Amino acid sequence: MSTNDDRFFEALARLPRIAPDAGWESRVRARCHSAILRRARFRERARRNLSHAALAAISGAAVLCLYLAVMLAEVLRLTKHS
Repeated sequence: MSTNDDRFFEALARLPRIAPDAGWESRVRARCHSAILRRARFRERARRNLSHAALAAISGAAVLCLYLAVMLAEVLRLTKHS
């Protein structure tokens, strides 16, 4: 059993050493940073679009309220003269 273990360890010793790829880490970091930037830009655009939509909704509601107030005033004016 000892000779088999020795042969196994000798075979392991003959295997080439694995060295980390120097460019791999920088490529992964660059991909992660670009993904983070894309998400941040998307969120900023979505936030900007939401603020434009909210502004349009508020403007529409204000115009509707003004129209209803004018209509109510006109109805009250017409009922007083009847």
